[in-house]
Amino acid sequence: MSAPEPVSEEFRVTAPAEIAAYLLQLQRAEATVLLSAPPGQGLSSRITTLDADADVLGLDIGADPEGISQALVASGEITAVAYLGAIKLQFELDDAVLVSGEQGAVLRSSLPERLYRFQRRQAFRVQPAGSIYPRVLLPGHQEFGRALRVLDISIGGLALALPADATPLPTGEIAKDLTLELDRITALRVTLLPHHVSPIAGDAGGTQQLGCSFVDLEANAARALQVYVDQTQKRRRLLKLDT
Repeated sequence: MSAPEPVSEEFRVTAPAEIAAYLLQLQRAEATVLLSAPPGQGLSSRITTLDADADVLGLDIGADPEGISQALVASGEITAVAYLGAIKLQFELDDAVLVSGEQGAVLRSSLPERLYRFQRRQAFRVQPAGSIYPRVLLPGHQEFGRALRVLDISIGGLALALPADATPLPTGEIAKDLTLELDRITALRVTLLPHHVSPIAGDAGGTQQLGCSFVDLEANAARALQVYVDQTQKRRRLLKLDT
């Protein structure tokens, strides 16, 4: 899951009305709330219940066949991370309990007493020069032609070309076991969180753009990705100098 930020008092929000306002924005946007605990468990959810007067916060867990939600509650330390555009919000869930519902489990807790608000750093994005690489291979789709082409990429995320006849990765749901091929010899195992789908200007074939962020990118993969971004940027600068 998305790693919690080291907290600093300058980012802290403690006013109950302001905290409730941020949570309400998350609820209205149906934003994904990533839940994690120290042992390493992680789960995605959405705010479905928010009652500031009754001090009740409810997050829909849905189907959880692996029982991760129970492990989160048992840990007693649940960190929630969510995004509102370029703003990252982080807070703790205190006294969380699981409540069974018709659609699955709901994690219920009191509203957080404090919330941390971070301005997300804008990572430099580059547009690949090649027509095949980089690309993302979906699980079970390792043969040529069953991959999604990368439109642009940064150390924080990427945009994928989504053909009209392709099955999209659901937005707000973490996609695991993906392979990011930067070139013929560099393949990275990655986990993505799709955020939004938008049309590509001037494309008459119905291809759309799927914006994603990386989740828990391993150190070796992050280094390889940074090298790729730096080298691609340098090549584009040299091409501009030659023209």
